[in-house]
Amino acid sequence: MPSPPRDCPCGSGLRYRACCGRLHEGALAETPEALMRSRWSAFAVGLGDYLFDTLASSHPDRAAPRDAAVRELSRAREKQRFMRLSVLHASASGDEGEVLFVARIFEKGADRSFAELSRFTREDGAWRYESGVLVPGDRLPDDPSTMTREDFLALASEA
Repeated sequence: MPSPPRDCPCGSGLRYRACCGRLHEGALAETPEALMRSRWSAFAVGLGDYLFDTLASSHPDRAAPRDAAVRELSRAREKQRFMRLSVLHASASGDEGEVLFVARIFEKGADRSFAELSRFTREDGAWRYESGVLVPGDRLPDDPSTMTREDFLALASEA
């Protein structure tokens, strides 16, 4: 990774080293939201190893050869600009959790933004990304920050 950013890419308002940087260096995420934010930051700074390691054992990408998957995950930052993350909803119950967020991403000047309802599971005491349902940005309301979980599910069911 190039030198770490000063401010955390996840939008928490904290310094990177005090926020997602701690998780990237081995601390465990205490909540699904913390893991999701750390994964966003990992995409933004090109930490493919971290992204692969935080996938649930059931995630389909775990079936790919590790080196190839890590290389591809690390390259995301070369192709895309991770502009802003907005968390709209987060919850956890037992070993399951979910996070609804809007991701502002641009690729070669084109808006590739989307909303996602991510599912997380706790494995061996650590939160892991299990799956997600995406709705592309062109199907989102003008102000997606007001979108509820129910609004998102209605949009997702229209696909």
